[in-house]
Amino acid sequence: MTNKGRISFQLVLVCLVFNGALLAAFFLAGREVLTTVNAWVEPLISAEGPELPQQVRSGLENLKAYTTLLERYLAPAVFGVGGAATFLLWIVAQGIARRQAGKGLESAVAPEKSLKKSEPAEMKAADSLPADVDPKSVGAVLMLSVFQREGRLIDFLNEDLSLYEDAQIGAAVRSIHEGCRSALGETVELEPIFKDEEGASVTVSQGFDAAAVRLTGNVTGDPPFQGILRHRGWRVRRLRLPQITAHVEKERIVAPAEVEVGATD
Repeated sequence: MTNKGRISFQLVLVCLVFNGALLAAFFLAGREVLTTVNAWVEPLISAEGPELPQQVRSGLENLKAYTTLLERYLAPAVFGVGGAATFLLWIVAQGIARRQAGKGLESAVAPEKSLKKSEPAEMKAADSLPADVDPKSVGAVLMLSVFQREGRLIDFLNEDLSLYEDAQIGAAVRSIHEGCRSALGETVELEPIFKDEEGASVTVSQGFDAAAVRLTGNVTGDPPFQGILRHRGWRVRRLRLPQITAHVEKERIVAPAEVEVGATD
């Protein structure tokens, strides 16, 4: 059972137990009151009862008829209305739980806020790159840093999405997509390997670049090959990474930790 299903089951169980106990108490109390009233009225209006004015007797007879009718329909009325109230209570409780979960996801991916509170930790200087790592690979760290800064991509990928509804994830992904698309446009200029539209018939000529074109399906014989373009492919035309300084080359910080000074919560 997923976390969402577990939470929903717990809400149903709580609503049923709470409202069931409340309705049972209300039903027993109502039945006791009606039984007591009938027991008090019945001797007064019986043939062996005392002489009463006609208006008083008529009023008591009407009271007896009403209490008998209420006693007959008390159970379906109480448990019917109570069942509907239990269902509405469950809907409201589930909505509140979803809103709270949605707020948690929004705060996890909002560009202005951190993903979650960090546990207190001793502040340490960043580790330097291992000796066997090529300093040129710092460019990959810078690329991750850009996507994290603009779209909180790393925070999102590390988030447990099983805690949220699909609609909440969809709403949050919109801001991530916008930020990462902006970061991609600022740092990388891409061009398609094939100019044709996907789904078009294309020819792969002899001497093609195997790194640029991947053949799938029934590949036999020698090129040229005729096939359907399933993906146009991408190649980098121009790369505009931030300036790599000596200090950056010695570190592998993708995103700095954020500490709000003076905040209490």
